[in-house]
Amino acid sequence: MKIFSPLPGEYVASALQRGNEMLGIKTLSPADFRIIPIPRKGYARTGLGQKSEYRKHAVFQFPSLFTERKITEEILQNHTLYPLTAALGRSTTNTIVTPTTWKKICPDCAYEDFENLGTAYVHRSHVQASVQVCSIHGSNLITTCPACSTPIQNHDITSLGVCSQKYKNSIRQLNSPNHSYSIFIAELLNYKGAPVKRDDAQWIVGKSLYIKYFNEMCSDENYSSKIITREFGAKSINSNYRTASDQSFTIQAFLGCGTAERYLDLLTNKAATAQLQKEVNALDHARRRRKTLTA
Repeated sequence: MKIFSPLPGEYVASALQRGNEMLGIKTLSPADFRIIPIPRKGYARTGLGQKSEYRKHAVFQFPSLFTERKITEEILQNHTLYPLTAALGRSTTNTIVTPTTWKKICPDCAYEDFENLGTAYVHRSHVQASVQVCSIHGSNLITTCPACSTPIQNHDITSLGVCSQKYKNSIRQLNSPNHSYSIFIAELLNYKGAPVKRDDAQWIVGKSLYIKYFNEMCSDENYSSKIITREFGAKSINSNYRTASDQSFTIQAFLGCGTAERYLDLLTNKAATAQLQKEVNALDHARRRRKTLTA
């Protein structure tokens, strides 16, 4: 018997651990919450064996609790990172929608959740490793409880609310790149449309980066990595948007588009896409002319 009653925006693992703690169970196995993409059958371009299976979207394997209660779609859409990966065209066999490293909190969210809902919990919008700031409060996310000095990864979630009453003077980064990035993530987590085609997402992000960082791109082939390091403090990241990990590509999408609204507009608005291509063509022309003049 499990207690599982996720709260609004709660990460799936947080809800399961809260339930375990109510039953006196202090641990949570990743197998209880991990939702894993199922590889396609076949061998794609190798020509060996059966033809590769075609899918319009990813297919997932769910823990038995979710399938037995017939809540797989609800959990996937509302309590994992799936909507983010779907919006960015990242739904492949390597996509991670339920990270196993997830325990960090916004001190202000913890306080308000305890006041309004009777418990603090981990929000899914805070889970991705590259998110360091709360999209709502602009507060730095914390991995150690300021009240009892216990690492959040070892802290009972059901006790976070009590500790939050002693939290003071949150460090904020309002209107910083980190804050804007967390808003970008939070808004894409509300995406409810069909999974975006990978090529479409890569085209939008690649062209947007090209326009925004044209001069830096022309002078330094590692421009993307350096910009990410400058803005986010990331030590190492794949700057090739075509082969980037989910996290790297998400950062590049933010750097290129700036807001979720802009990114989604480019996905659905043909006029916006045409204008983007027009701007790319103009820069290409200027680049060729520059090379001709300096030859």
